[in-house]
Amino acid sequence: MGKPGGRAQTSMAGWSPGIPVLTAMILFVIYQNHPLWAGFWLGLAVGILNFHALAAAAGKAVWLQKEQARRYMTRSYMIRYGMRFVILAIAFVIYDIHPITLLAGLTLPTVVAVVRYLVRTR
Repeated sequence: MGKPGGRAQTSMAGWSPGIPVLTAMILFVIYQNHPLWAGFWLGLAVGILNFHALAAAAGKAVWLQKEQARRYMTRSYMIRYGMRFVILAIAFVIYDIHPITLLAGLTLPTVVAVVRYLVRTR
């Protein structure tokens, strides 16, 4: 399949989402009375965890057989997007979190990764 130590693996090696997620959660608690900021910081924390889970799942799927990898990644997507759906559903029900800024926070890590990739490849 692939050898460890490739370009994609070295960019994630040694990186943990702990500090950015902890910072976003602390900012969520601080700005809890401001629905716009609370939604953004909570969405950002969940988005970072979601993106890290994707990287971990892809790293594991590389070493599985083709059919096992397909089932594993499908299950991973269902869990990750199910988590996003639950967070968004809670935001629409609870008025303490603004759903638009929550969605912006959820998608920000993906946007940053795509822009970073485009800048590196040019």
